[in-house]
Amino acid sequence: MSFIQKQLLPEAEFGEMLKELRELRGFTYDELSKLTRIHPSIIQALEREEFSELADPLYAERHVKFLVLALEGRPDYFLKKYRALLKEKNAVPVDTMKVRTTVRKRDFFVTSRLVAAAGFFLFAGLACAYLIWQAYLLQDPPPLRIITPVEGARLTVPHVDVQGETAPNALVTVNGQKAVVDGEGRFRIVFDIPRGLTTLTIEASRRYGSPITLTRMVSYER
Repeated sequence: MSFIQKQLLPEAEFGEMLKELRELRGFTYDELSKLTRIHPSIIQALEREEFSELADPLYAERHVKFLVLALEGRPDYFLKKYRALLKEKNAVPVDTMKVRTTVRKRDFFVTSRLVAAAGFFLFAGLACAYLIWQAYLLQDPPPLRIITPVEGARLTVPHVDVQGETAPNALVTVNGQKAVVDGEGRFRIVFDIPRGLTTLTIEASRRYGSPITLTRMVSYER
């Protein structure tokens, strides 16, 4: 009983009190560490009052509370001594000693609403831009390049080999006949022509878009 009375003396130092309480309960550093899951170096730093060894002396209040509870001491008394020691050694600013332990909804209400609103408008803007871009692609005519025949070509056979390039998803017709377009946008069709001058009308379009039309004039003579 005399030992416990010694712990309550006003002039007793915090670190000495914590050490004597640990020794009174018969705990080594390792045993107390296993019980509280607080590293032995932190326990030693608290007993020696070496706050430079603590990452955050103010946060270490939680360690003090757990240690005192494990040692069956009075947490409020030890915390009071610990805070007075922090203030004395200027380990942390005095204003930070009043720590708010609970977070109110209004503390993050405005920020969370602003973030949610910004995210919504950003998503809506991206969605609108994507829809506009898709509509533009659907309505805009595809590219079209004719490789053969050249304009004004004179042929010695009664058919013409029409080759070209366009968009992979385009529809291509030559004088109304459908040409097959491969995955790279190339197309080819062999078109029969009569003797004399023939106008070839090559048209390419997307499914719901505007068409693009090119013409080639060829002639066939025996």
